[in-house]
Amino acid sequence: MSSNVIHLLRPRAQRPSSLGLGFYVRVGRNDHIEMMNLIAAGERGIFGFVIDAHNVDRHRELITEAQRRDFDVILDPKTQPMGFPNGNTESLAAMPWGLERHHNVTDFDGAEGQRRAAQIVEFAATNGFTQILGPTHVLSGANDPWLRRDIVMMNWTGDRIASSGTDIGLIYSLALPIRVLRQSADRRAVIAAISDARCDAIWLKVENFGDHATGEKMAAYIDACRDFHERGVPVVGDHVGGLPGLGVLAFGAVGGIAHGVTLQQTFKTSHWRQPRGSQVGGVTWRVYVPQLDMLLKPRVAEKLLGTSPRIKALCGCRDTHCCPHGVRDMIDRPARHAMYQRAREVERLSATPQSMRAGRYLNESVRRVSDVVACVAAMAAMDEELQQSLRKKQVEVSRLRETIAHLVDGVNTASFALTPPRREAGQGDK
Repeated sequence: MSSNVIHLLRPRAQRPSSLGLGFYVRVGRNDHIEMMNLIAAGERGIFGFVIDAHNVDRHRELITEAQRRDFDVILDPKTQPMGFPNGNTESLAAMPWGLERHHNVTDFDGAEGQRRAAQIVEFAATNGFTQILGPTHVLSGANDPWLRRDIVMMNWTGDRIASSGTDIGLIYSLALPIRVLRQSADRRAVIAAISDARCDAIWLKVENFGDHATGEKMAAYIDACRDFHERGVPVVGDHVGGLPGLGVLAFGAVGGIAHGVTLQQTFKTSHWRQPRGSQVGGVTWRVYVPQLDMLLKPRVAEKLLGTSPRIKALCGCRDTHCCPHGVRDMIDRPARHAMYQRAREVERLSATPQSMRAGRYLNESVRRVSDVVACVAAMAAMDEELQQSLRKKQVEVSRLRETIAHLVDGVNTASFALTPPRREAGQGDK
């Protein structure tokens, strides 16, 4: 691996210094107002915002304000869903690089591929983005025809950025099944192949890995990520939330995480592969209860926190900077509460020496959640359905606790991912 030539868009000496573990927010269609309110209140725990290409007009003010306040603004061109018949929506098809049908590999051949790379870079530059998630696709394995095509597209995109005179960063968005991550030969073949691709960072999207990952899956993910460290660029876990997200940060598997606002905390492609059914109502934010590591529907959270004064004291938000009116603000402003709390969780890990992070994560996150879930689940005066959910959670966290306790013993001999650089004040000024 070390003999491969690694192409970088900018010399390392010209990049901003890395300070702390990274946290990026994937902004959904209706998340922009709450995110603007959050950064207006002085939030600095978030490194940047990922904006879907088809939502750019809707999120125009957030893009402008985030860039002005020196957050990274990252374009997701959505080429991954566009590669599936049921992922290519009407709004995606309307993008300059879109088609009325889903993409196939021949759509990125030669001049057509170069044209699409140019369109994505021009779109990013015109709309004030500081980074681009490269135009990649979901892989089935090391022999997937998309892999070589994606590498070529990354290089064309990098060439276009360089010739445009902009300072836009380029991220390799690597999306693959967890079975490929588990298999050492396939994983290393993919890593060797993408060593030819230009990028400033790798964002790893692993199918069916995220906030509900078991301890065994976490162990496999952490172990596999060590191979990516050889590339010498920051590695970010994309669509990774919950205790698993904090865990892969604590063990140094990744240097940052990205996920949505109470959603998109696990990477799944099933909705792109299957016909879309009729949807009843819109998607709503959920209420984050960090003491339980659970995201609950507002009515369920209200029911839980109203069960008894003891549960309210155990699980209600008492951070007046986050929720000045306590539980009422948790329920009424769940997006702000969730992102504020996650930013503080990442900051606490960042403030801990690397050699102590895994132990702190085990003691202050996993064990704490395990104990509180067990305590709340044992209370009789509770809705039966909610109690069943808590008992299920109790089993999951108990097993996670056992795995993490075992992993902590070997953490000091492992490699650690580079952390992504935070955008510095004035970096975008010309």
